[in-house]
Amino acid sequence: MKGIVLFLAVALTSGLLMASAVNLPGVPVDFEVDDKVLSAIADDISERLAKEYVTYLKTGIETAAFKKLTQQLAKSHSQKDIFTRNMPDLEPRDSFFVCVACRSVMRVFIRTIREEEGELHGEGSSALMKDFAMDFCRRLNLQTEEVCEGLIDSNLPSVEYIMRNSESDSQSFCSLFMEFSFCNTGTNQDYNWTLTVDDSVQPLTSSKSDTDRYSESDLKICQFTDIHHDPLYEPGSLASCAEPMCCQRNKDTVEGTSEAAGYWGDYRDCDLPWHTFESALNHAVANHKCDYVYQTGDIVDHMVWATSVEKNTAVLTKVSQRLNEAFGDVPVYPCIGNHEPHPLNLFSPEGVPDEISTKWLYEHLYNDWSKWLPAETKETILKGGYYTVSPKPGFRIIALNSNDCYTDNFWLYHSGTDKIPQLQWFHDTLLAAEKAGEYVHVLTHIPSGDGTCWSVWAREFNRCITRFSSTISGIFTGHSHKDEIFVYYSEQGHATAVAWNGGAVTTFSNKNPNYRVYDVSQTSHVITNHRTFIFNVTEANLTPDEEPKWFEEYQFMNEFTEDTSPAGIDKLLDELASNPELMRKYWRFRVTQGDPYLKGGCDRTCLAGSLCRAAVTVNTETKRCEELRAKLYAALDNEGNTTPGDGGNTTPGDGGSSPGTTPGDEDDGGGGSATLTLLSISSLLAIVLATRLSF
Repeated sequence: MKGIVLFLAVALTSGLLMASAVNLPGVPVDFEVDDKVLSAIADDISERLAKEYVTYLKTGIETAAFKKLTQQLAKSHSQKDIFTRNMPDLEPRDSFFVCVACRSVMRVFIRTIREEEGELHGEGSSALMKDFAMDFCRRLNLQTEEVCEGLIDSNLPSVEYIMRNSESDSQSFCSLFMEFSFCNTGTNQDYNWTLTVDDSVQPLTSSKSDTDRYSESDLKICQFTDIHHDPLYEPGSLASCAEPMCCQRNKDTVEGTSEAAGYWGDYRDCDLPWHTFESALNHAVANHKCDYVYQTGDIVDHMVWATSVEKNTAVLTKVSQRLNEAFGDVPVYPCIGNHEPHPLNLFSPEGVPDEISTKWLYEHLYNDWSKWLPAETKETILKGGYYTVSPKPGFRIIALNSNDCYTDNFWLYHSGTDKIPQLQWFHDTLLAAEKAGEYVHVLTHIPSGDGTCWSVWAREFNRCITRFSSTISGIFTGHSHKDEIFVYYSEQGHATAVAWNGGAVTTFSNKNPNYRVYDVSQTSHVITNHRTFIFNVTEANLTPDEEPKWFEEYQFMNEFTEDTSPAGIDKLLDELASNPELMRKYWRFRVTQGDPYLKGGCDRTCLAGSLCRAAVTVNTETKRCEELRAKLYAALDNEGNTTPGDGGNTTPGDGGSSPGTTPGDEDDGGGGSATLTLLSISSLLAIVLATRLSF
């Protein structure tokens, strides 16, 4: 029961789809509410709702106060956005609602499950848990009946186990779940550990700058990330639906209208048809000689309420086999994304019951990946979905399972310390590589600066990056569905490494499909350049019988800089801040020039958010972001009030599985206290008054 309520309030209200980041509506900002005040208000409402729900569970009686409070809450939030936006990207009214839901549900769990006399305490209470969760979903208007029931049924066993076997209270749980918001009221010492990091070398005294430049003889590495193949995609079906993902149903009623899904994909909340993935592979094979292929996670679609072991494994194997057919003898090096398991996002530790263990996924992935990987990778893949391999002397690849940091992975709330072993292995593997004189590429699905990457994990990951900056030649990520860069910094502010995000093959949401080709030094294995290839979805769908017109969108060194060292990219960030036109160009490439994005434009907050995103790899460390934002705002002020490309109060859904925007992506520019619009304040006051007048 515990698990289901928790999951329902958190999973259903948090947006398990992990899809997009969007700007706040263009409503004037009239109020700024201190985080502590807002948290106190949320706590008051949460406690009242929890008490009413416990009374209802005990007596079956719905008081007038209970009805009024739940009706007010049901009207206070958006419905689809709480699924298709990442937690840190929710607008204030939705963030407030999720905080209230999280805290109140946790309190109901604690009082009815953990206490011996609780209504949901005993064995065999799963049916009651589901009833409660479905009631919560309906009452608070979270999503459709189908979505709620699908998520509850798949997640109930895992979440129930986690809740029954953890000591988290409502404050500590919701603080971690909503770590970068007003809902975070403190830290749990059990979740604040440090790695043992080798200190046998002198610390950096300056940014890393001594890296190779582009050469015609460079290796070519092709990256395909966030494929999100939807086996149920139906051209002509409904592309604008109530559920978190569309383009599967109601073809008979919408085909031939503007609501119909395009043949080659759709900008709306839809994933990738198989023929579009085939088109990407065919274009890459015909036009590039890839020495290696990196596949950085998220093969499974966003239909998160209808996952299953059978469906997920079928899609994983189909994509794996097609990659192997396309590239033949070229080795493919994959890493795991958050969409691969069933249930979505849940990666269990070792030692839990088989029926809720993720080991089935690790076993399946090893079978799929073993065509490319040596037998010695089996141990760590089966242990936790990570591995290391040396494709040739002097070069090593480390593929991580970054879901250990993912705050939507509910196993994080079971224990924080069981996330140490993989990171310690990462450190030890880097140390061995350093001693062997090897250069290393790191593959990791979730960028450590993502808004849903646990800051303690990200901090310790960054310590490893700093310590082994001379060994690490490149970091490759996905997850955000953005074409973007991330600069890693030491505690002293020196640039230590660069991560390259390959965008996404899927269109989810508002983006053009893309893949990436890197130029990589044959000696140091640093990235010297990259080329991004896309096609325009609108144009392609006009001629469904013809292959999309893939084209080279841009070359990094031609558009930005030939110096791809950490120092060079850090310098580029200053140039982006000083030159708004260059920053706008970066933003257009970042969103793969998707038509909805270009139509909406990117205002100053959006530009600052995109820039800050490149400068933050631990969300609690924002100094560099703040410097760049101030410089950019000054440059924008010097331009005048309006300039081409700086228009538009809103930006359409900034699609991505989980594009972290804290601090400062498109939503808030990295602001501190919670900012509420007049509309949001009105909704909040209505709820507060309802609770005050009802009790």
